[in-house]
Amino acid sequence: MASSRGLPDTLVDELWRRAVGGIGPFAGAGSVAGDALTATEDDVEAAVRRVVGAHVRLAASSGLLTSLGGAATLVVTAPAGMTGLYLLGTRLSATIAHLRGRDLEDPVIRTAALVCVLGGDGIELAERTGLDLVNASLLYGLRRLPPEVREQLDTRIGYRLTSRFTKRGALNVTKLIPVVAAPIGAGADAMAMRTVATFAQAHL
Repeated sequence: MASSRGLPDTLVDELWRRAVGGIGPFAGAGSVAGDALTATEDDVEAAVRRVVGAHVRLAASSGLLTSLGGAATLVVTAPAGMTGLYLLGTRLSATIAHLRGRDLEDPVIRTAALVCVLGGDGIELAERTGLDLVNASLLYGLRRLPPEVREQLDTRIGYRLTSRFTKRGALNVTKLIPVVAAPIGAGADAMAMRTVATFAQAHL
């Protein structure tokens, strides 16, 4: 049966699924969090800082995953480096949430983490959805939204991501699997990852 969900929703679903569950050699958020806690003797905030540093270094010097990979039914038109950048950013946001005891199966946590991936743009979308982030936290505001309104925010996040992809060209990654590519704009990618970290540490 064909899905009625459009590309923006599918993109959000796939980013989250692969960031949390991992795919191939790309470890999921829970695994990354566990390794960081082991390395820091269960110091949560030290583990957060370790994860942030690792993701910034990966964005800057080790290349990016070229695609979301895997699902034959997914067609994403996006530059390889940018797709990988957002997958990496989504995992970073999810890992920080997990380290701080958030339930990654909670749809509110998913939305909050994806807002952080978009940084200031994500906060703007949240506020346009009706959240008062001056007087309430992001998580508190999202929990007060009716589920259907929060789902509309998810769709808007997907549209914003899709818009960013298409501004930098197109690549059909339907049949690609995750591999590591050469760094593309390493300095800008590292800055983008730091921005994700800043928002995730503040709001999750």
